Amino acid sequence: MNTDLLLSNIKQYVHLTAEEEREILQYVIKRPFKRGDFINTEGEVNRYTNFIAEGSARVYFIDAEGYEHVVQLGISRWWVGDFPSFITQTPATMYTEALEKTNTLSFSYDDLQTLYDTVPKMERFFRLLIQRAYAAFHKRTLQTLSMDAEQRYLAFATAYPNMDQQISAKHIASYIGISPEFLSTIKKRIVLKQREQRKNIN
Repeated sequence: MNTDLLLSNIKQYVHLTAEEEREILQYVIKRPFKRGDFINTEGEVNRYTNFIAEGSARVYFIDAEGYEHVVQLGISRWWVGDFPSFITQTPATMYTEALEKTNTLSFSYDDLQTLYDTVPKMERFFRLLIQRAYAAFHKRTLQTLSMDAEQRYLAFATAYPNMDQQISAKHIASYIGISPEFLSTIKKRIVLKQREQRKNIN
């Protein structure tokens, strides 16, 4: 697995010396998953934080009526998992599932605590990462409450323009809170609007 992707991601937030890079890589755990494998499971403590080096995944929970609700989607260069469970080391309330052959570069909770001491910049990195994740969650909550389904899809497609090439429509639909059938209707409606706009321009 390409650890350069991981280091590049970390260095978007903090500067690392060559010595610090070597120290970090000592604690990286390479975890391969097949499609359908669980990266973490509901009810069990999530002991790893996972950087996707290759593949894709979804984080979801199952409600009392048995319906699945996707709360996070992840592709290459993204971090995925039940973060509250990892941070608090309490049982997970969500599943993280590989959607295809997926390889992660992971840190165990205990190793990460050691890294915080040996490479203090890693504590700052994860603090910034969590802050960014919280901001994204807050933004999504506001969109869910204030936007209709079409607006939510357009916001998703604008923010993640290539996501639908790797993630199935049913998972994207679940993420934005609609049925796959309604998502298909929305896409057709958008195409028709775009055609009408082009006609008006011509």
